[in-house]
Amino acid sequence: MTFGKDFKLENMDQFIKEFRSLLAKTLIWSKEFRAGTRNYNFDVDNEVYIISKKYGVHFDDGDLNLIYNLLDFYCDAIKHDFKEIDKGYSVSQSHKDIETILAKMSESSTIELTHEIKDRLKRI
Repeated sequence: MTFGKDFKLENMDQFIKEFRSLLAKTLIWSKEFRAGTRNYNFDVDNEVYIISKKYGVHFDDGDLNLIYNLLDFYCDAIKHDFKEIDKGYSVSQSHKDIETILAKMSESSTIELTHEIKDRLKRI
């Protein structure tokens, strides 16, 4: 994870909490979108930008960048009713990956991708 000069370590727990909330919000949005509540105004890019500025955390490298790309591609795929984010990487699998990331963050209050997820995300 890359932190800006304004980041304070005591903010880490709050950052993790808000980032978990964004992951959960994304999953809820996608379920509602597919169920017919087509909210095209949900903008995960803006949500990440707000968290980034608020906490001085950079999403331009490492696991955070991989997660950001996953969220961005996932939301685009949902909005366009795509079945895959990339060849061999289904929207269904990406949904499961987001759930796994969220669960791991809830367990340990850290952001750490499994090797399987990291390998999939590096390919997209």
